[in-house]
Amino acid sequence: MYGAVIEMINEGWDVNTMKVSDITARAGIGKGTAYEYFSSKEAIITMALGHDILKKHVQIEKIVDGGGTFEEKTNRIFDYVEEEFGKPQTFCTLVRIGTGSYEISESIRQEYKKLQEDISGISIEFVLDRLMEQGRREGILSQQNPGLCRTAFLAQLMAYVAILISEKGWNREVCPVEGCGVSAEEAKRFVYASLVKSLNE
Repeated sequence: MYGAVIEMINEGWDVNTMKVSDITARAGIGKGTAYEYFSSKEAIITMALGHDILKKHVQIEKIVDGGGTFEEKTNRIFDYVEEEFGKPQTFCTLVRIGTGSYEISESIRQEYKKLQEDISGISIEFVLDRLMEQGRREGILSQQNPGLCRTAFLAQLMAYVAILISEKGWNREVCPVEGCGVSAEEAKRFVYASLVKSLNE
């Protein structure tokens, strides 16, 4: 069912209008089976979004804890983002719900708050701290403040995502960003250089 929800969001479904029967039909199971595990449609949707968040977190953690230099790992994260967000609706839906710019029903909002509490201990911050520490060990970064390092990395990652969205012609209603005429490789080099520069000033 998680996969069914994510597929539907990526196809442009509004989470407010999804029905349990839509989800179970996509998943190939009976509606009654869904209610054996979940109390409501809202619970299914938010758990699916949470599952997607955790999958992305685990993959990024594998990249950071694997072999390679700071630059190689950073570029692998950018590559993963490009691959994973090839259909950015799920990502943008999460951002818009988190920032309050996505109109959702009160019942979904309450379930989303529960989700945030449930995954509060799963933080990307510690993963990024390990990556930034490697950058300092290699003599690439000089900034010592962990909060500034995380902020700089996430800012450049978001800049990369914005470029990908604009250049690949993704759904402008979901993420309205105008194209800037650069390739993913050019964008990757630019955001990496910007990251290094910002953390050495």
